[in-house]
Amino acid sequence: MRLLPLLLLPAALQAAEPVYDCAGKTRFVHRGAPSTTPADESRRYRVEAGRLDGLACELSDQQLSCHGLTPQQAYRRVLIDRQRNTVSDTLEMPTSMLIFEGSCR
Repeated sequence: MRLLPLLLLPAALQAAEPVYDCAGKTRFVHRGAPSTTPADESRRYRVEAGRLDGLACELSDQQLSCHGLTPQQAYRRVLIDRQRNTVSDTLEMPTSMLIFEGSCR
């Protein structure tokens, strides 16, 4: 009987991992000058085992912050303000940036 709570613990922890459905605009910036008209986009952010798409994350009552290098060696930074329900997801490459900003539910 005492083993049952231990077996259910991983499922309970996984259920507690945050998931954010966000809608906003993505824009591309090349050498500091906007290169495209912002495009509507929807994104889903799922944190699993303290990581988001391989990036290390820090979670507090106010925000979720994840950052690090992607497999393609670009620097990615995701910040979700949990109080305002907003997201900023920036992918920085040597001469350009891809920026997604929006609101989450």
